Amino acid sequence: MITAHLTDAEIQLYVAEPHAISQQMANHIQGCAICQSKAANYVLLFDNIKAAAKPAFDFDLSALVMKQLPAPKRAFPWAAIVVSVFSVAIVAVSVIFFWSAMEASVKAVSGVLLTIAAAGALTILIFQVVEMFKEHQKRIDTILSQKTLQL
Repeated sequence: MITAHLTDAEIQLYVAEPHAISQQMANHIQGCAICQSKAANYVLLFDNIKAAAKPAFDFDLSALVMKQLPAPKRAFPWAAIVVSVFSVAIVAVSVIFFWSAMEASVKAVSGVLLTIAAAGALTILIFQVVEMFKEHQKRIDTILSQKTLQL
């Protein structure tokens, strides 16, 4: 049997997880009035901590925490760069190989037809830009309307 009293950490371990201590320590607590009273005090303390009301703050803790967090770093857009370089290379190779054919076809086509084609391409481009802006605005509104961090 242990003759010295158990430490506070050992008694707390006995109260929180009785199976985690040795049989010698358990026997000492059962036979020692001082250690039993300390264990009873820890039982009361732990029960009161569990029963205590959760703290309620009168300020927005999540806003304070979010301000101190570092901004997330975006990953380097390797895929976009590879696709862009590949696209530019294809266009450059096409222009180099087919320059004489493109030059002859542009000279053969009338100015009115080129103007109509350019106007059509510009119209499509404008519609795409407007649609992209609407999608971006919708995403921003979704992000701003989401609730803040709940703790």
